Amino acid sequence: MNKSNPETKIETKAETEETPAKQLTPEERKQVLVESIKKTIATAFIGAGFAIFVFTQFGDASGKPWFSVILLVVLASYYIQKLIYPLVGVRVKEFETKDWIGVEFMIVIFFMVVWTLLLNPNF
Repeated sequence: MNKSNPETKIETKAETEETPAKQLTPEERKQVLVESIKKTIATAFIGAGFAIFVFTQFGDASGKPWFSVILLVVLASYYIQKLIYPLVGVRVKEFETKDWIGVEFMIVIFFMVVWTLLLNPNF
């Protein structure tokens, strides 16, 4: 990079400037909140459902590699979400990669917590 060229500095400075965030109206803010609640409830039920399924089918899954169980949960829950979210009014077309990673992480956490509770013999 040529430091003596002032045009280069101007171009890089213009590239680093960010556009201001879009202001949401109260109605849009409410819609975003409702969608996030729907996503959280759906992920809780999907994660708990997979925990119950894995517990009833495999018990503690001691004969299975742990990553295959979690991979099964992640892959199957992704397709289940693609079917369920439009039915409950969540706009899936606006999802980005970070949104899918976030809801998948929540499903795996719910799955692990419920499955651990089910594996507890005194529960």
